[in-house]
Amino acid sequence: RMMRTLALLSAILVLGSAQDTHYCPDGWDVSEVGDEIECILLGGLYEKVTKADAAAICAAHEGWLVDMDEGHGGHKNNLIKRLISEKVGTNNPGNPGFNFEDQWWIGATCDGPHGEHNQGNWIWDHSNTSVTWFDFYDGEPNDWHHQNCLTYLKDQDIFGFGVYHWNDWSCDWVARYICERAPLSKKFVRLL
Repeated sequence: RMMRTLALLSAILVLGSAQDTHYCPDGWDVSEVGDEIECILLGGLYEKVTKADAAAICAAHEGWLVDMDEGHGGHKNNLIKRLISEKVGTNNPGNPGFNFEDQWWIGATCDGPHGEHNQGNWIWDHSNTSVTWFDFYDGEPNDWHHQNCLTYLKDQDIFGFGVYHWNDWSCDWVARYICERAPLSKKFVRLL
């Protein structure tokens, strides 16, 4: 009887160790939107880099700057905004309005002129496909001084709480980065 119990426990341990629920590397968040599983990495709060440097950092992590090109844009966009809000919390209280120190790169670039009344020809960098929906603030994009790249920007109240929406931003200015990558594995085994 004892041997049978040990054999059963061993079988459960073997099956349990074969269970692959770890989709993403350590420090990455799992994004499960629709049938897609992706890994999302938010850079550190004090890591502000140009868009080119952000793309290089993401490439070093076997990924790319985050995009919403899978057809689940609104859902994934809201997930990313929630992850950012959880990481940042409140910041810079006492200064309501746009917090230009709290921006995060998104992997899209505008080719040509754009502005408040002409959103422009935005392209997702990784897939080279057109951005087909937008989450800009009112009055954005404004192409102020040739802002051809895209960020999340926080609009906050006097206590430092706020919401994020898209903002056009100069590619040579700095922001925090958000990387995306494919999962390590899509295999998932459930024990009965």
